[in-house]
Amino acid sequence: MDLGLHRHDITDNMWDLIKDHLPGREGTWGGLAHNNRRFINAVFWILRTGSPWRDLPSEYGGWKNTHKRFCRWRDKRIWEALLEIFVKEPDMEWLMIDASHSKVHPHASGAKGGNQDMSRTKGLNTKIHLAVDSHGMPLKVIVTKGSEADCKQAVNLIEEMKAEYLLADRGYDANYITDHAQELGMRLLFLLKEQNHPEKIR
Repeated sequence: MDLGLHRHDITDNMWDLIKDHLPGREGTWGGLAHNNRRFINAVFWILRTGSPWRDLPSEYGGWKNTHKRFCRWRDKRIWEALLEIFVKEPDMEWLMIDASHSKVHPHASGAKGGNQDMSRTKGLNTKIHLAVDSHGMPLKVIVTKGSEADCKQAVNLIEEMKAEYLLADRGYDANYITDHAQELGMRLLFLLKEQNHPEKIR
């Protein structure tokens, strides 16, 4: 494939940073992957345009095989591993957690197989749960159905994190979250419910 100058393709510098961390590369155990760079560009095209997989341009490969490969990498936590590799020296004075709804394109529903984390909350939605450092650098991402409460993923977001302070909104005001954060040595700066923590200032 002629990589060309597609608007959403990764740059040569970006490719040099990630190519040695991808599965299926030369010199590693297992089968040799077919064109990792084209696959990464395909995923970026989907992410940046918000298009359904069926609309993936043919020069990026067949949409079905690309989607299956994306799901395999998801199930093997390869995307998470890449994120962890490239988060260098995060500023852990603050750990901030939050969640946000993301509308799901109608064409995204109905496919057979795979893990379709979506539900109906004013239309099809998925929810992105995110933990970031003091500068807003993503440290951990969890995707769930849109109907799942923010607090349900709080423990997973902060697990194994070492920060001085934890900042979150009132949606995370639950005793089990408070207890777990304190076990990890974090001081809490929640926007807490007044009846539970009257000493806290909103």
